[in-house]
Amino acid sequence: MLKPVVAALALILAGCAGHEAPRTPPRSDAGELAAARGERIAAVTCASCHAISGQGTSPLPEATPFREIVRRYPLDRLEEAFAEGLVTGHPAMPPFVFRASEIDDLIAYLETVKAEP
Repeated sequence: MLKPVVAALALILAGCAGHEAPRTPPRSDAGELAAARGERIAAVTCASCHAISGQGTSPLPEATPFREIVRRYPLDRLEEAFAEGLVTGHPAMPPFVFRASEIDDLIAYLETVKAEP
């Protein structure tokens, strides 16, 4: 009686051996890390004038909050502006030149601001 059960179990296991369980893709934190770096860049270079998160008012009234900027302009246009060097956004805005990696990080952060309700 034990032999038929063992034989049946062996056949079932053999049939399952060819089928892999679906894999969950590995979780990538690269985007989250880039956004965190971009937030730090924004905090250091922009937050003294702009509201850089999805809420709050800008410390400098004529400096548009980031949440409004990302709704007004496509991120690829902002990326180009960062690459060309931001010269003016409001009268008191100093010129900024960002490295390519900083631009990528800023855009990753702005995507999170844009996604906020």
